[in-house]
Formats: sequence, C-alpha cells, structure tokens
Amino acid sequence: MADVATRAQNGLQVRSPFGDWLGWDPFRNFASSPNLAPGIEVTRSETGYAVEVPVPGYKPDQIDVTLDEHVLTVAGKAEKRQFTRSLLLPEEIDAETIAARVEHGMLSLTLNFHPKAQPKKIAVESSGN
Repeated sequence: MADVATRAQNGLQVRSPFGDWLGWDPFRNFASSPNLAPGIEVTRSETGYAVEVPVPGYKPDQIDVTLDEHVLTVAGKAEKRQFTRSLLLPEEIDAETIAARVEHGMLSLTLNFHPKAQPKKIAVESSGN
C-alpha cells in the first residue's frame, strides 16, 4: 500500500498522511498532476534537484527542515496555522549538502547528488628493458 500513499516525480516522492492513517489516500487523484503536491515544484539538473515549496507568511524561524532515513520533512508553524510536507529522497542525494533558503514566501531546497568518483589515472612504468 505504500505505493498508493506516495506520488513520484523525477525520482522524488511525496508522502500523504492519509495513506498512513487510512491505508490508502482518498485524495491521491487531486494531486496526480505533474507536480508532487499542490504548489511544490521540482526541477532536476545534472548536479541534483531544486525543490520549491510556497511558504507565504512564514518566517525562516517558523520553518523546520529535517531529514530522517531519506525522508525530508518541511514543517511550518505560525501562530494560527501550520503545514507539513514530506519528500522521500532517492539514495543518490548527498544529505550533507542539502541547503534551504526562504525568500519572498518561497522555500528553496537544493538537493545535490553524491559526488561521483573521478577516474584515477594510473601511471605505467617501464622495467628498463
């Protein structure tokens, strides 16, 4: 049932709390658009992903971004409102380089891929013959 409770795009998945609570997501068809969930934009590049989450009216200190076992959770809590969004990240994301920035009501997340191993040149020596 986990596949019913998640929606995927570009290798990222967003988890619906309804799938966890009910065993299936009654609202899955409403968010079946190319976006992960309403308002979330994901762009893939050669170096990783750029994720934008609208957070109008939230200050940076009212937003928490956490990563636990490949699940990135964005939570906002203000005086009279709150929200939570969770993304299941692919293993190729480098957790140490995730960056988050809020500007003009938009939370921008930078999710870089692990650095790829560079080929190493091996010198060939002569035995003197």
